[in-house]
Amino acid sequence: MENKAQYHEQFTIERVYPNVKDEVWAAWSDREKKAEWMGAPSLEMNFRVGGSEHSTFREEMGEHVNEGRYFEISNGNRIVLAYSMSLNGRVHTVSLATIVFVDEKRSTRLIYTEQMCIIPPSDGLEGRTHGWGVLLDALGAQLAIVKVKNTIF
Repeated sequence: MENKAQYHEQFTIERVYPNVKDEVWAAWSDREKKAEWMGAPSLEMNFRVGGSEHSTFREEMGEHVNEGRYFEISNGNRIVLAYSMSLNGRVHTVSLATIVFVDEKRSTRLIYTEQMCIIPPSDGLEGRTHGWGVLLDALGAQLAIVKVKNTIF
């Protein structure tokens, strides 16, 4: 697919966290908590409909920049976020992400769905599913600490 000017992909990742929905929601809606599990201390986030999000990180390939805008926030239930990802100043994906939070007794099912326009060269679907898998695992690790703290105190 590298010879196309652009192409489109979609993926969904689900995780069940042993935390109540309010704790999982807070990890997405609170800047400090989100910056921690995303590994993005420079995260700028205005969590409101029409608000924006901006983060950067550097690794061996260069500088990655994510810029997004919140289009819907249904408190505790759903977030709809559109965002672009660039590497060294060149946008290589533009995505619409929908994050759904479902209460499952004392746990929360998180359903992350992303529809992407990939502009080659890009690591595309493989890179994005891997990246979000790692991030959602990091979210799980952070939520495990929250669960322990709430159980102890």
